[in-house]
Amino acid sequence: MTHDQEVRKPAVPAGEQAPAARGRPAMVATVVFLLFTVMLGGALPTPLYGLYSARLGLTPVLVTVVFALYAVGVVAALLLGGVSDRIGRRAVIGPAMLVAAASCAVFAVFPTLPGLLAGRLLSGISVGLATGASTAYLRELHPRPATAALLATVTSMLGLAGGPLLGGVLAEFAPRPLLTPYLVMAALLLSGLVLFRLPETVIRTQGPFRVQRLAVPPQARGVFTAVAVSVFAGFSVLGLLAGLTGTFLAQGLHRHSPLLTGLVAGCAFAAAGLAQVVSARAEAVRATVVGMSMIPVGLALIIAALPARSLTLFLAGAALGGGGAGAAFRSGLAALTARVPAARTGEVASSYFVAAYLGLTLPVIGVAVLLSWFSLVTAAGVFAGVVTLLALAGIRSALTLRRKGD
Repeated sequence: MTHDQEVRKPAVPAGEQAPAARGRPAMVATVVFLLFTVMLGGALPTPLYGLYSARLGLTPVLVTVVFALYAVGVVAALLLGGVSDRIGRRAVIGPAMLVAAASCAVFAVFPTLPGLLAGRLLSGISVGLATGASTAYLRELHPRPATAALLATVTSMLGLAGGPLLGGVLAEFAPRPLLTPYLVMAALLLSGLVLFRLPETVIRTQGPFRVQRLAVPPQARGVFTAVAVSVFAGFSVLGLLAGLTGTFLAQGLHRHSPLLTGLVAGCAFAAAGLAQVVSARAEAVRATVVGMSMIPVGLALIIAALPARSLTLFLAGAALGGGGAGAAFRSGLAALTARVPAARTGEVASSYFVAAYLGLTLPVIGVAVLLSWFSLVTAAGVFAGVVTLLALAGIRSALTLRRKGD
């Protein structure tokens, strides 16, 4: 999940950038590692929600609200738009890593509900700042900008997959499970010091800073509606798995394990990253149809896993759902940005990401509310039914656009 509003347009005229830096593998690898590290930290708390719930007496609704604040932070940073186009890539990535370190400190020092809320908000802001600037940085350092964009996307997803796995392993086997993961993460964030060895590719520009607009030009509104429905459906599955996997495993499969929670969430995001690579050269409509078709199947497997108490079915469902979300996300963004002028890519991509992160948060909060009144299987079934309808609507919209030649 990368923020392409900083990808399609150069920050300054080509003569004001640093072409000598382009094509240096070590520089590209450094930016990739820094992006991976920030994304790792953004997903690290996922398998710890169950431990927090037991310690603080959190309800599923409160757990999902804590998770939702991560998305709020990402969107808030997203609205900063192309800030790195004005002040430089390093000037944004560095503070992003500092904010990520601050979130670790808050989690470690204040293991309370207010601490969780503040920590998740900070981690979301760090991810939002780092992804946009890093994606633009990679396109300027890599000899093939298109490959750089794919590299940024895959790196982001691998970080989101690795975070739950790292958090789960440390919580399962290391002492002080609500402290050790954040200490390890803070140590990894010290790698941000290598940022000072990288060249800056942007010359600072003067003038007033504007918050990124959210708008879609008339000629792209039909496409936007279609892809927004699909990405909302896809990200709702990722949100469910990132926010409530621990609850599902504990109540449905009777498994109380941070490691298993991290494994399921990591599997979903890894599948999303793989799907983006596989669908990179596929036609957008075809990738959307395939992705949206995978989601109902994945949800059916997840629901079937609950009464069967089958971790295998649950993992398979998570992988299919995550893969469907990844394919729909990439194809939707490609279809949308291809239909708007380069000068308006930022505001359109920002609108698309807002739709995605609304999908990441709102449905999972709805599931948590349902869990207050109904059984786990019933709540999951309602969620699956609604998301399946959205997926079918996404398929229909994509096929309609193809017939119209839009």
